[in-house]
Amino acid sequence: MKEFIRDFHKRVAEIDKYFELVDRIEQLGAFSANSIIFPSGEYTVDSDIQKILKSHCYLLLYNLIESSIRNGITAIHDAILIDELTYRDLSPKMKKIWTLNDLSKSFRDTYIKKETIANNLQDAIRSVLENEVVTLDPTNIPISGNLDAKTIKELIDMYGFYGNLGVPAKEIDDILNFVVKIRCDLAHGNVSFCDASNKIIWNQSNSNANNNEKVFRYLIDDKENVVKYLTHMLQNIDNYIDNKGYKLSV
Repeated sequence: MKEFIRDFHKRVAEIDKYFELVDRIEQLGAFSANSIIFPSGEYTVDSDIQKILKSHCYLLLYNLIESSIRNGITAIHDAILIDELTYRDLSPKMKKIWTLNDLSKSFRDTYIKKETIANNLQDAIRSVLENEVVTLDPTNIPISGNLDAKTIKELIDMYGFYGNLGVPAKEIDDILNFVVKIRCDLAHGNVSFCDASNKIIWNQSNSNANNNEKVFRYLIDDKENVVKYLTHMLQNIDNYIDNKGYKLSV
């Protein structure tokens, strides 16, 4: 098992532990006056605590999504380095990635000196002509805390690690976009942790929502679908690496 998949399973196990804790607290009831007994005494669980814990669940899910995709793509970069491939050896998609992410960064700074641009171009040309082994900088992976459905699809297309993703496209797109929205709202202070989860139900079996109440998400379902989706995606990346999809076909 490759390290990026092992890391994914480790993170999923961590999330499972947290979700188990929140599940126990959810079982106390939405407006419960029940207490949890700690060595220091009793602590009353109220609905605000439950809401805060549910909002944190979405932060954990976003962390899982971003770390898994970043680690999977980094594993592709590492495989290219291990295989000691040069620019000439790369597939057209990987050549474009090298150009976009590693070469074109020299031109992104408005205030960059012409001499610096010339030097960077010379280095790039020399690297190609002298068949230097390609090194792709993982910091140039276009992931910046806003990894929504559209961005993930663009990454899949950019590298070409296609395959079955386990969850219908419309369903997983809605989930991914909701997860990143909550993540950004909380990170930027747009909403409180209580308000962020006002319309989130833990799972369908214990839902008390009436027909007139709009429920945006069922958290347990979202978590299971995210894990399924990422499991399939990382398997696609694993197959891509095993089949050397980053290499020029001969």
